[in-house]
Amino acid sequence: MSETLKVPTYLLPVGAAVVSFLMGYAAMSANVSHASEARDRIEAVAEAAIQATQKNGQAIAVTDQKVQAVIDSLARQEKIQEKTSDQLQMMLEQLLKAQN
Repeated sequence: MSETLKVPTYLLPVGAAVVSFLMGYAAMSANVSHASEARDRIEAVAEAAIQATQKNGQAIAVTDQKVQAVIDSLARQEKIQEKTSDQLQMMLEQLLKAQN
């Protein structure tokens, strides 16, 4: 009652190929699952970077507006100072004429 399993020798390379294929398939599916996890993580980092860039762009725009406002204010002050200087010079000239 002894039963033995006999495998023909020509099927050994086929069996080895099947085992090799299955191992490769398992490794590939494991890499794909890890790749999807990495893809999700990279996507989250990229979205955070995009949001930070948008905030930074808005901050730069606000800073540019503030700098332009300061430049405009300085230009106005320069015009006012020029008018004041002209008025002071006219007053001094009139005072000097009045003393003579």
